[in-house]
Amino acid sequence: MSSPLARVAGLVVYLLTALLGFGCSTGSGATSYLDPTTGEVPAAAAFRAPVPLTESLFKDDQAVISNEDIAKILSAKVELPSGAKLAAVRFGQMPYWWGWSEDFVRMNRQIDRDFLDRLGQTKRLEEVAYLPTLVTPTQMTIPYLRQAAARCQADLLLIYRTSTHSYDRQRLFSAGETKAYCTVEAVVLDTRTGTIPFSTVVTETFAARKGSGDIDFTETVARANQQAIGKAWLSLADEVKTFFDELPAPAAAPAATHTDGGT
Repeated sequence: MSSPLARVAGLVVYLLTALLGFGCSTGSGATSYLDPTTGEVPAAAAFRAPVPLTESLFKDDQAVISNEDIAKILSAKVELPSGAKLAAVRFGQMPYWWGWSEDFVRMNRQIDRDFLDRLGQTKRLEEVAYLPTLVTPTQMTIPYLRQAAARCQADLLLIYRTSTHSYDRQRLFSAGETKAYCTVEAVVLDTRTGTIPFSTVVTETFAARKGSGDIDFTETVARANQQAIGKAWLSLADEVKTFFDELPAPAAAPAATHTDGGT
């Protein structure tokens, strides 16, 4: 066993080692926070987070549009005109069965009329029509579509894409029946500014049973898809109408001032 003197010496060595380690860590930490010019601990403000980034530093981004232009667009107030002309354009191809039969063609025409009539019910729009196919660009991009709308003097452009699907599993449990759903994605483009003040996604469903007049079940599915499209387009028209109805009235133009040169 060790003597009492040895135990005391060991304890002294342990305490000295602990004190030296604490002093080194404190000194190292303090030195790392000292201002090299004054030798003092800097104010708390110096430890705050850096200034938030407010613009893109990626050169590829600025090659498309400058930071200054983006800042102007985001801070600007876009005011849509009253009594505007709106042109609607379908994005993408319609289903192959859109012209399946004479009955389908009549139904399609009715869907188109109902859709435009519903859009025209808002007082904010003076005219609603489809963008003529003769001026519809082959490259369906926003810049080309905006140019086509300007050629037709359309203040606004409603761009929408329709997709339909049938529930395959539904047919496994109910022979001769089908249920379809249609999703419509749409945006409203302001021709003057190129901005998009409104966007939405609408989904509607429709069920159908094979009728005696259907040639086969394919026609039943096609009719269900067509009905779902009609419902989705009307829902889209209602949302667009609500958007325009809730817009504030345009600011009145300042009255012209006349000066009398003779006085």
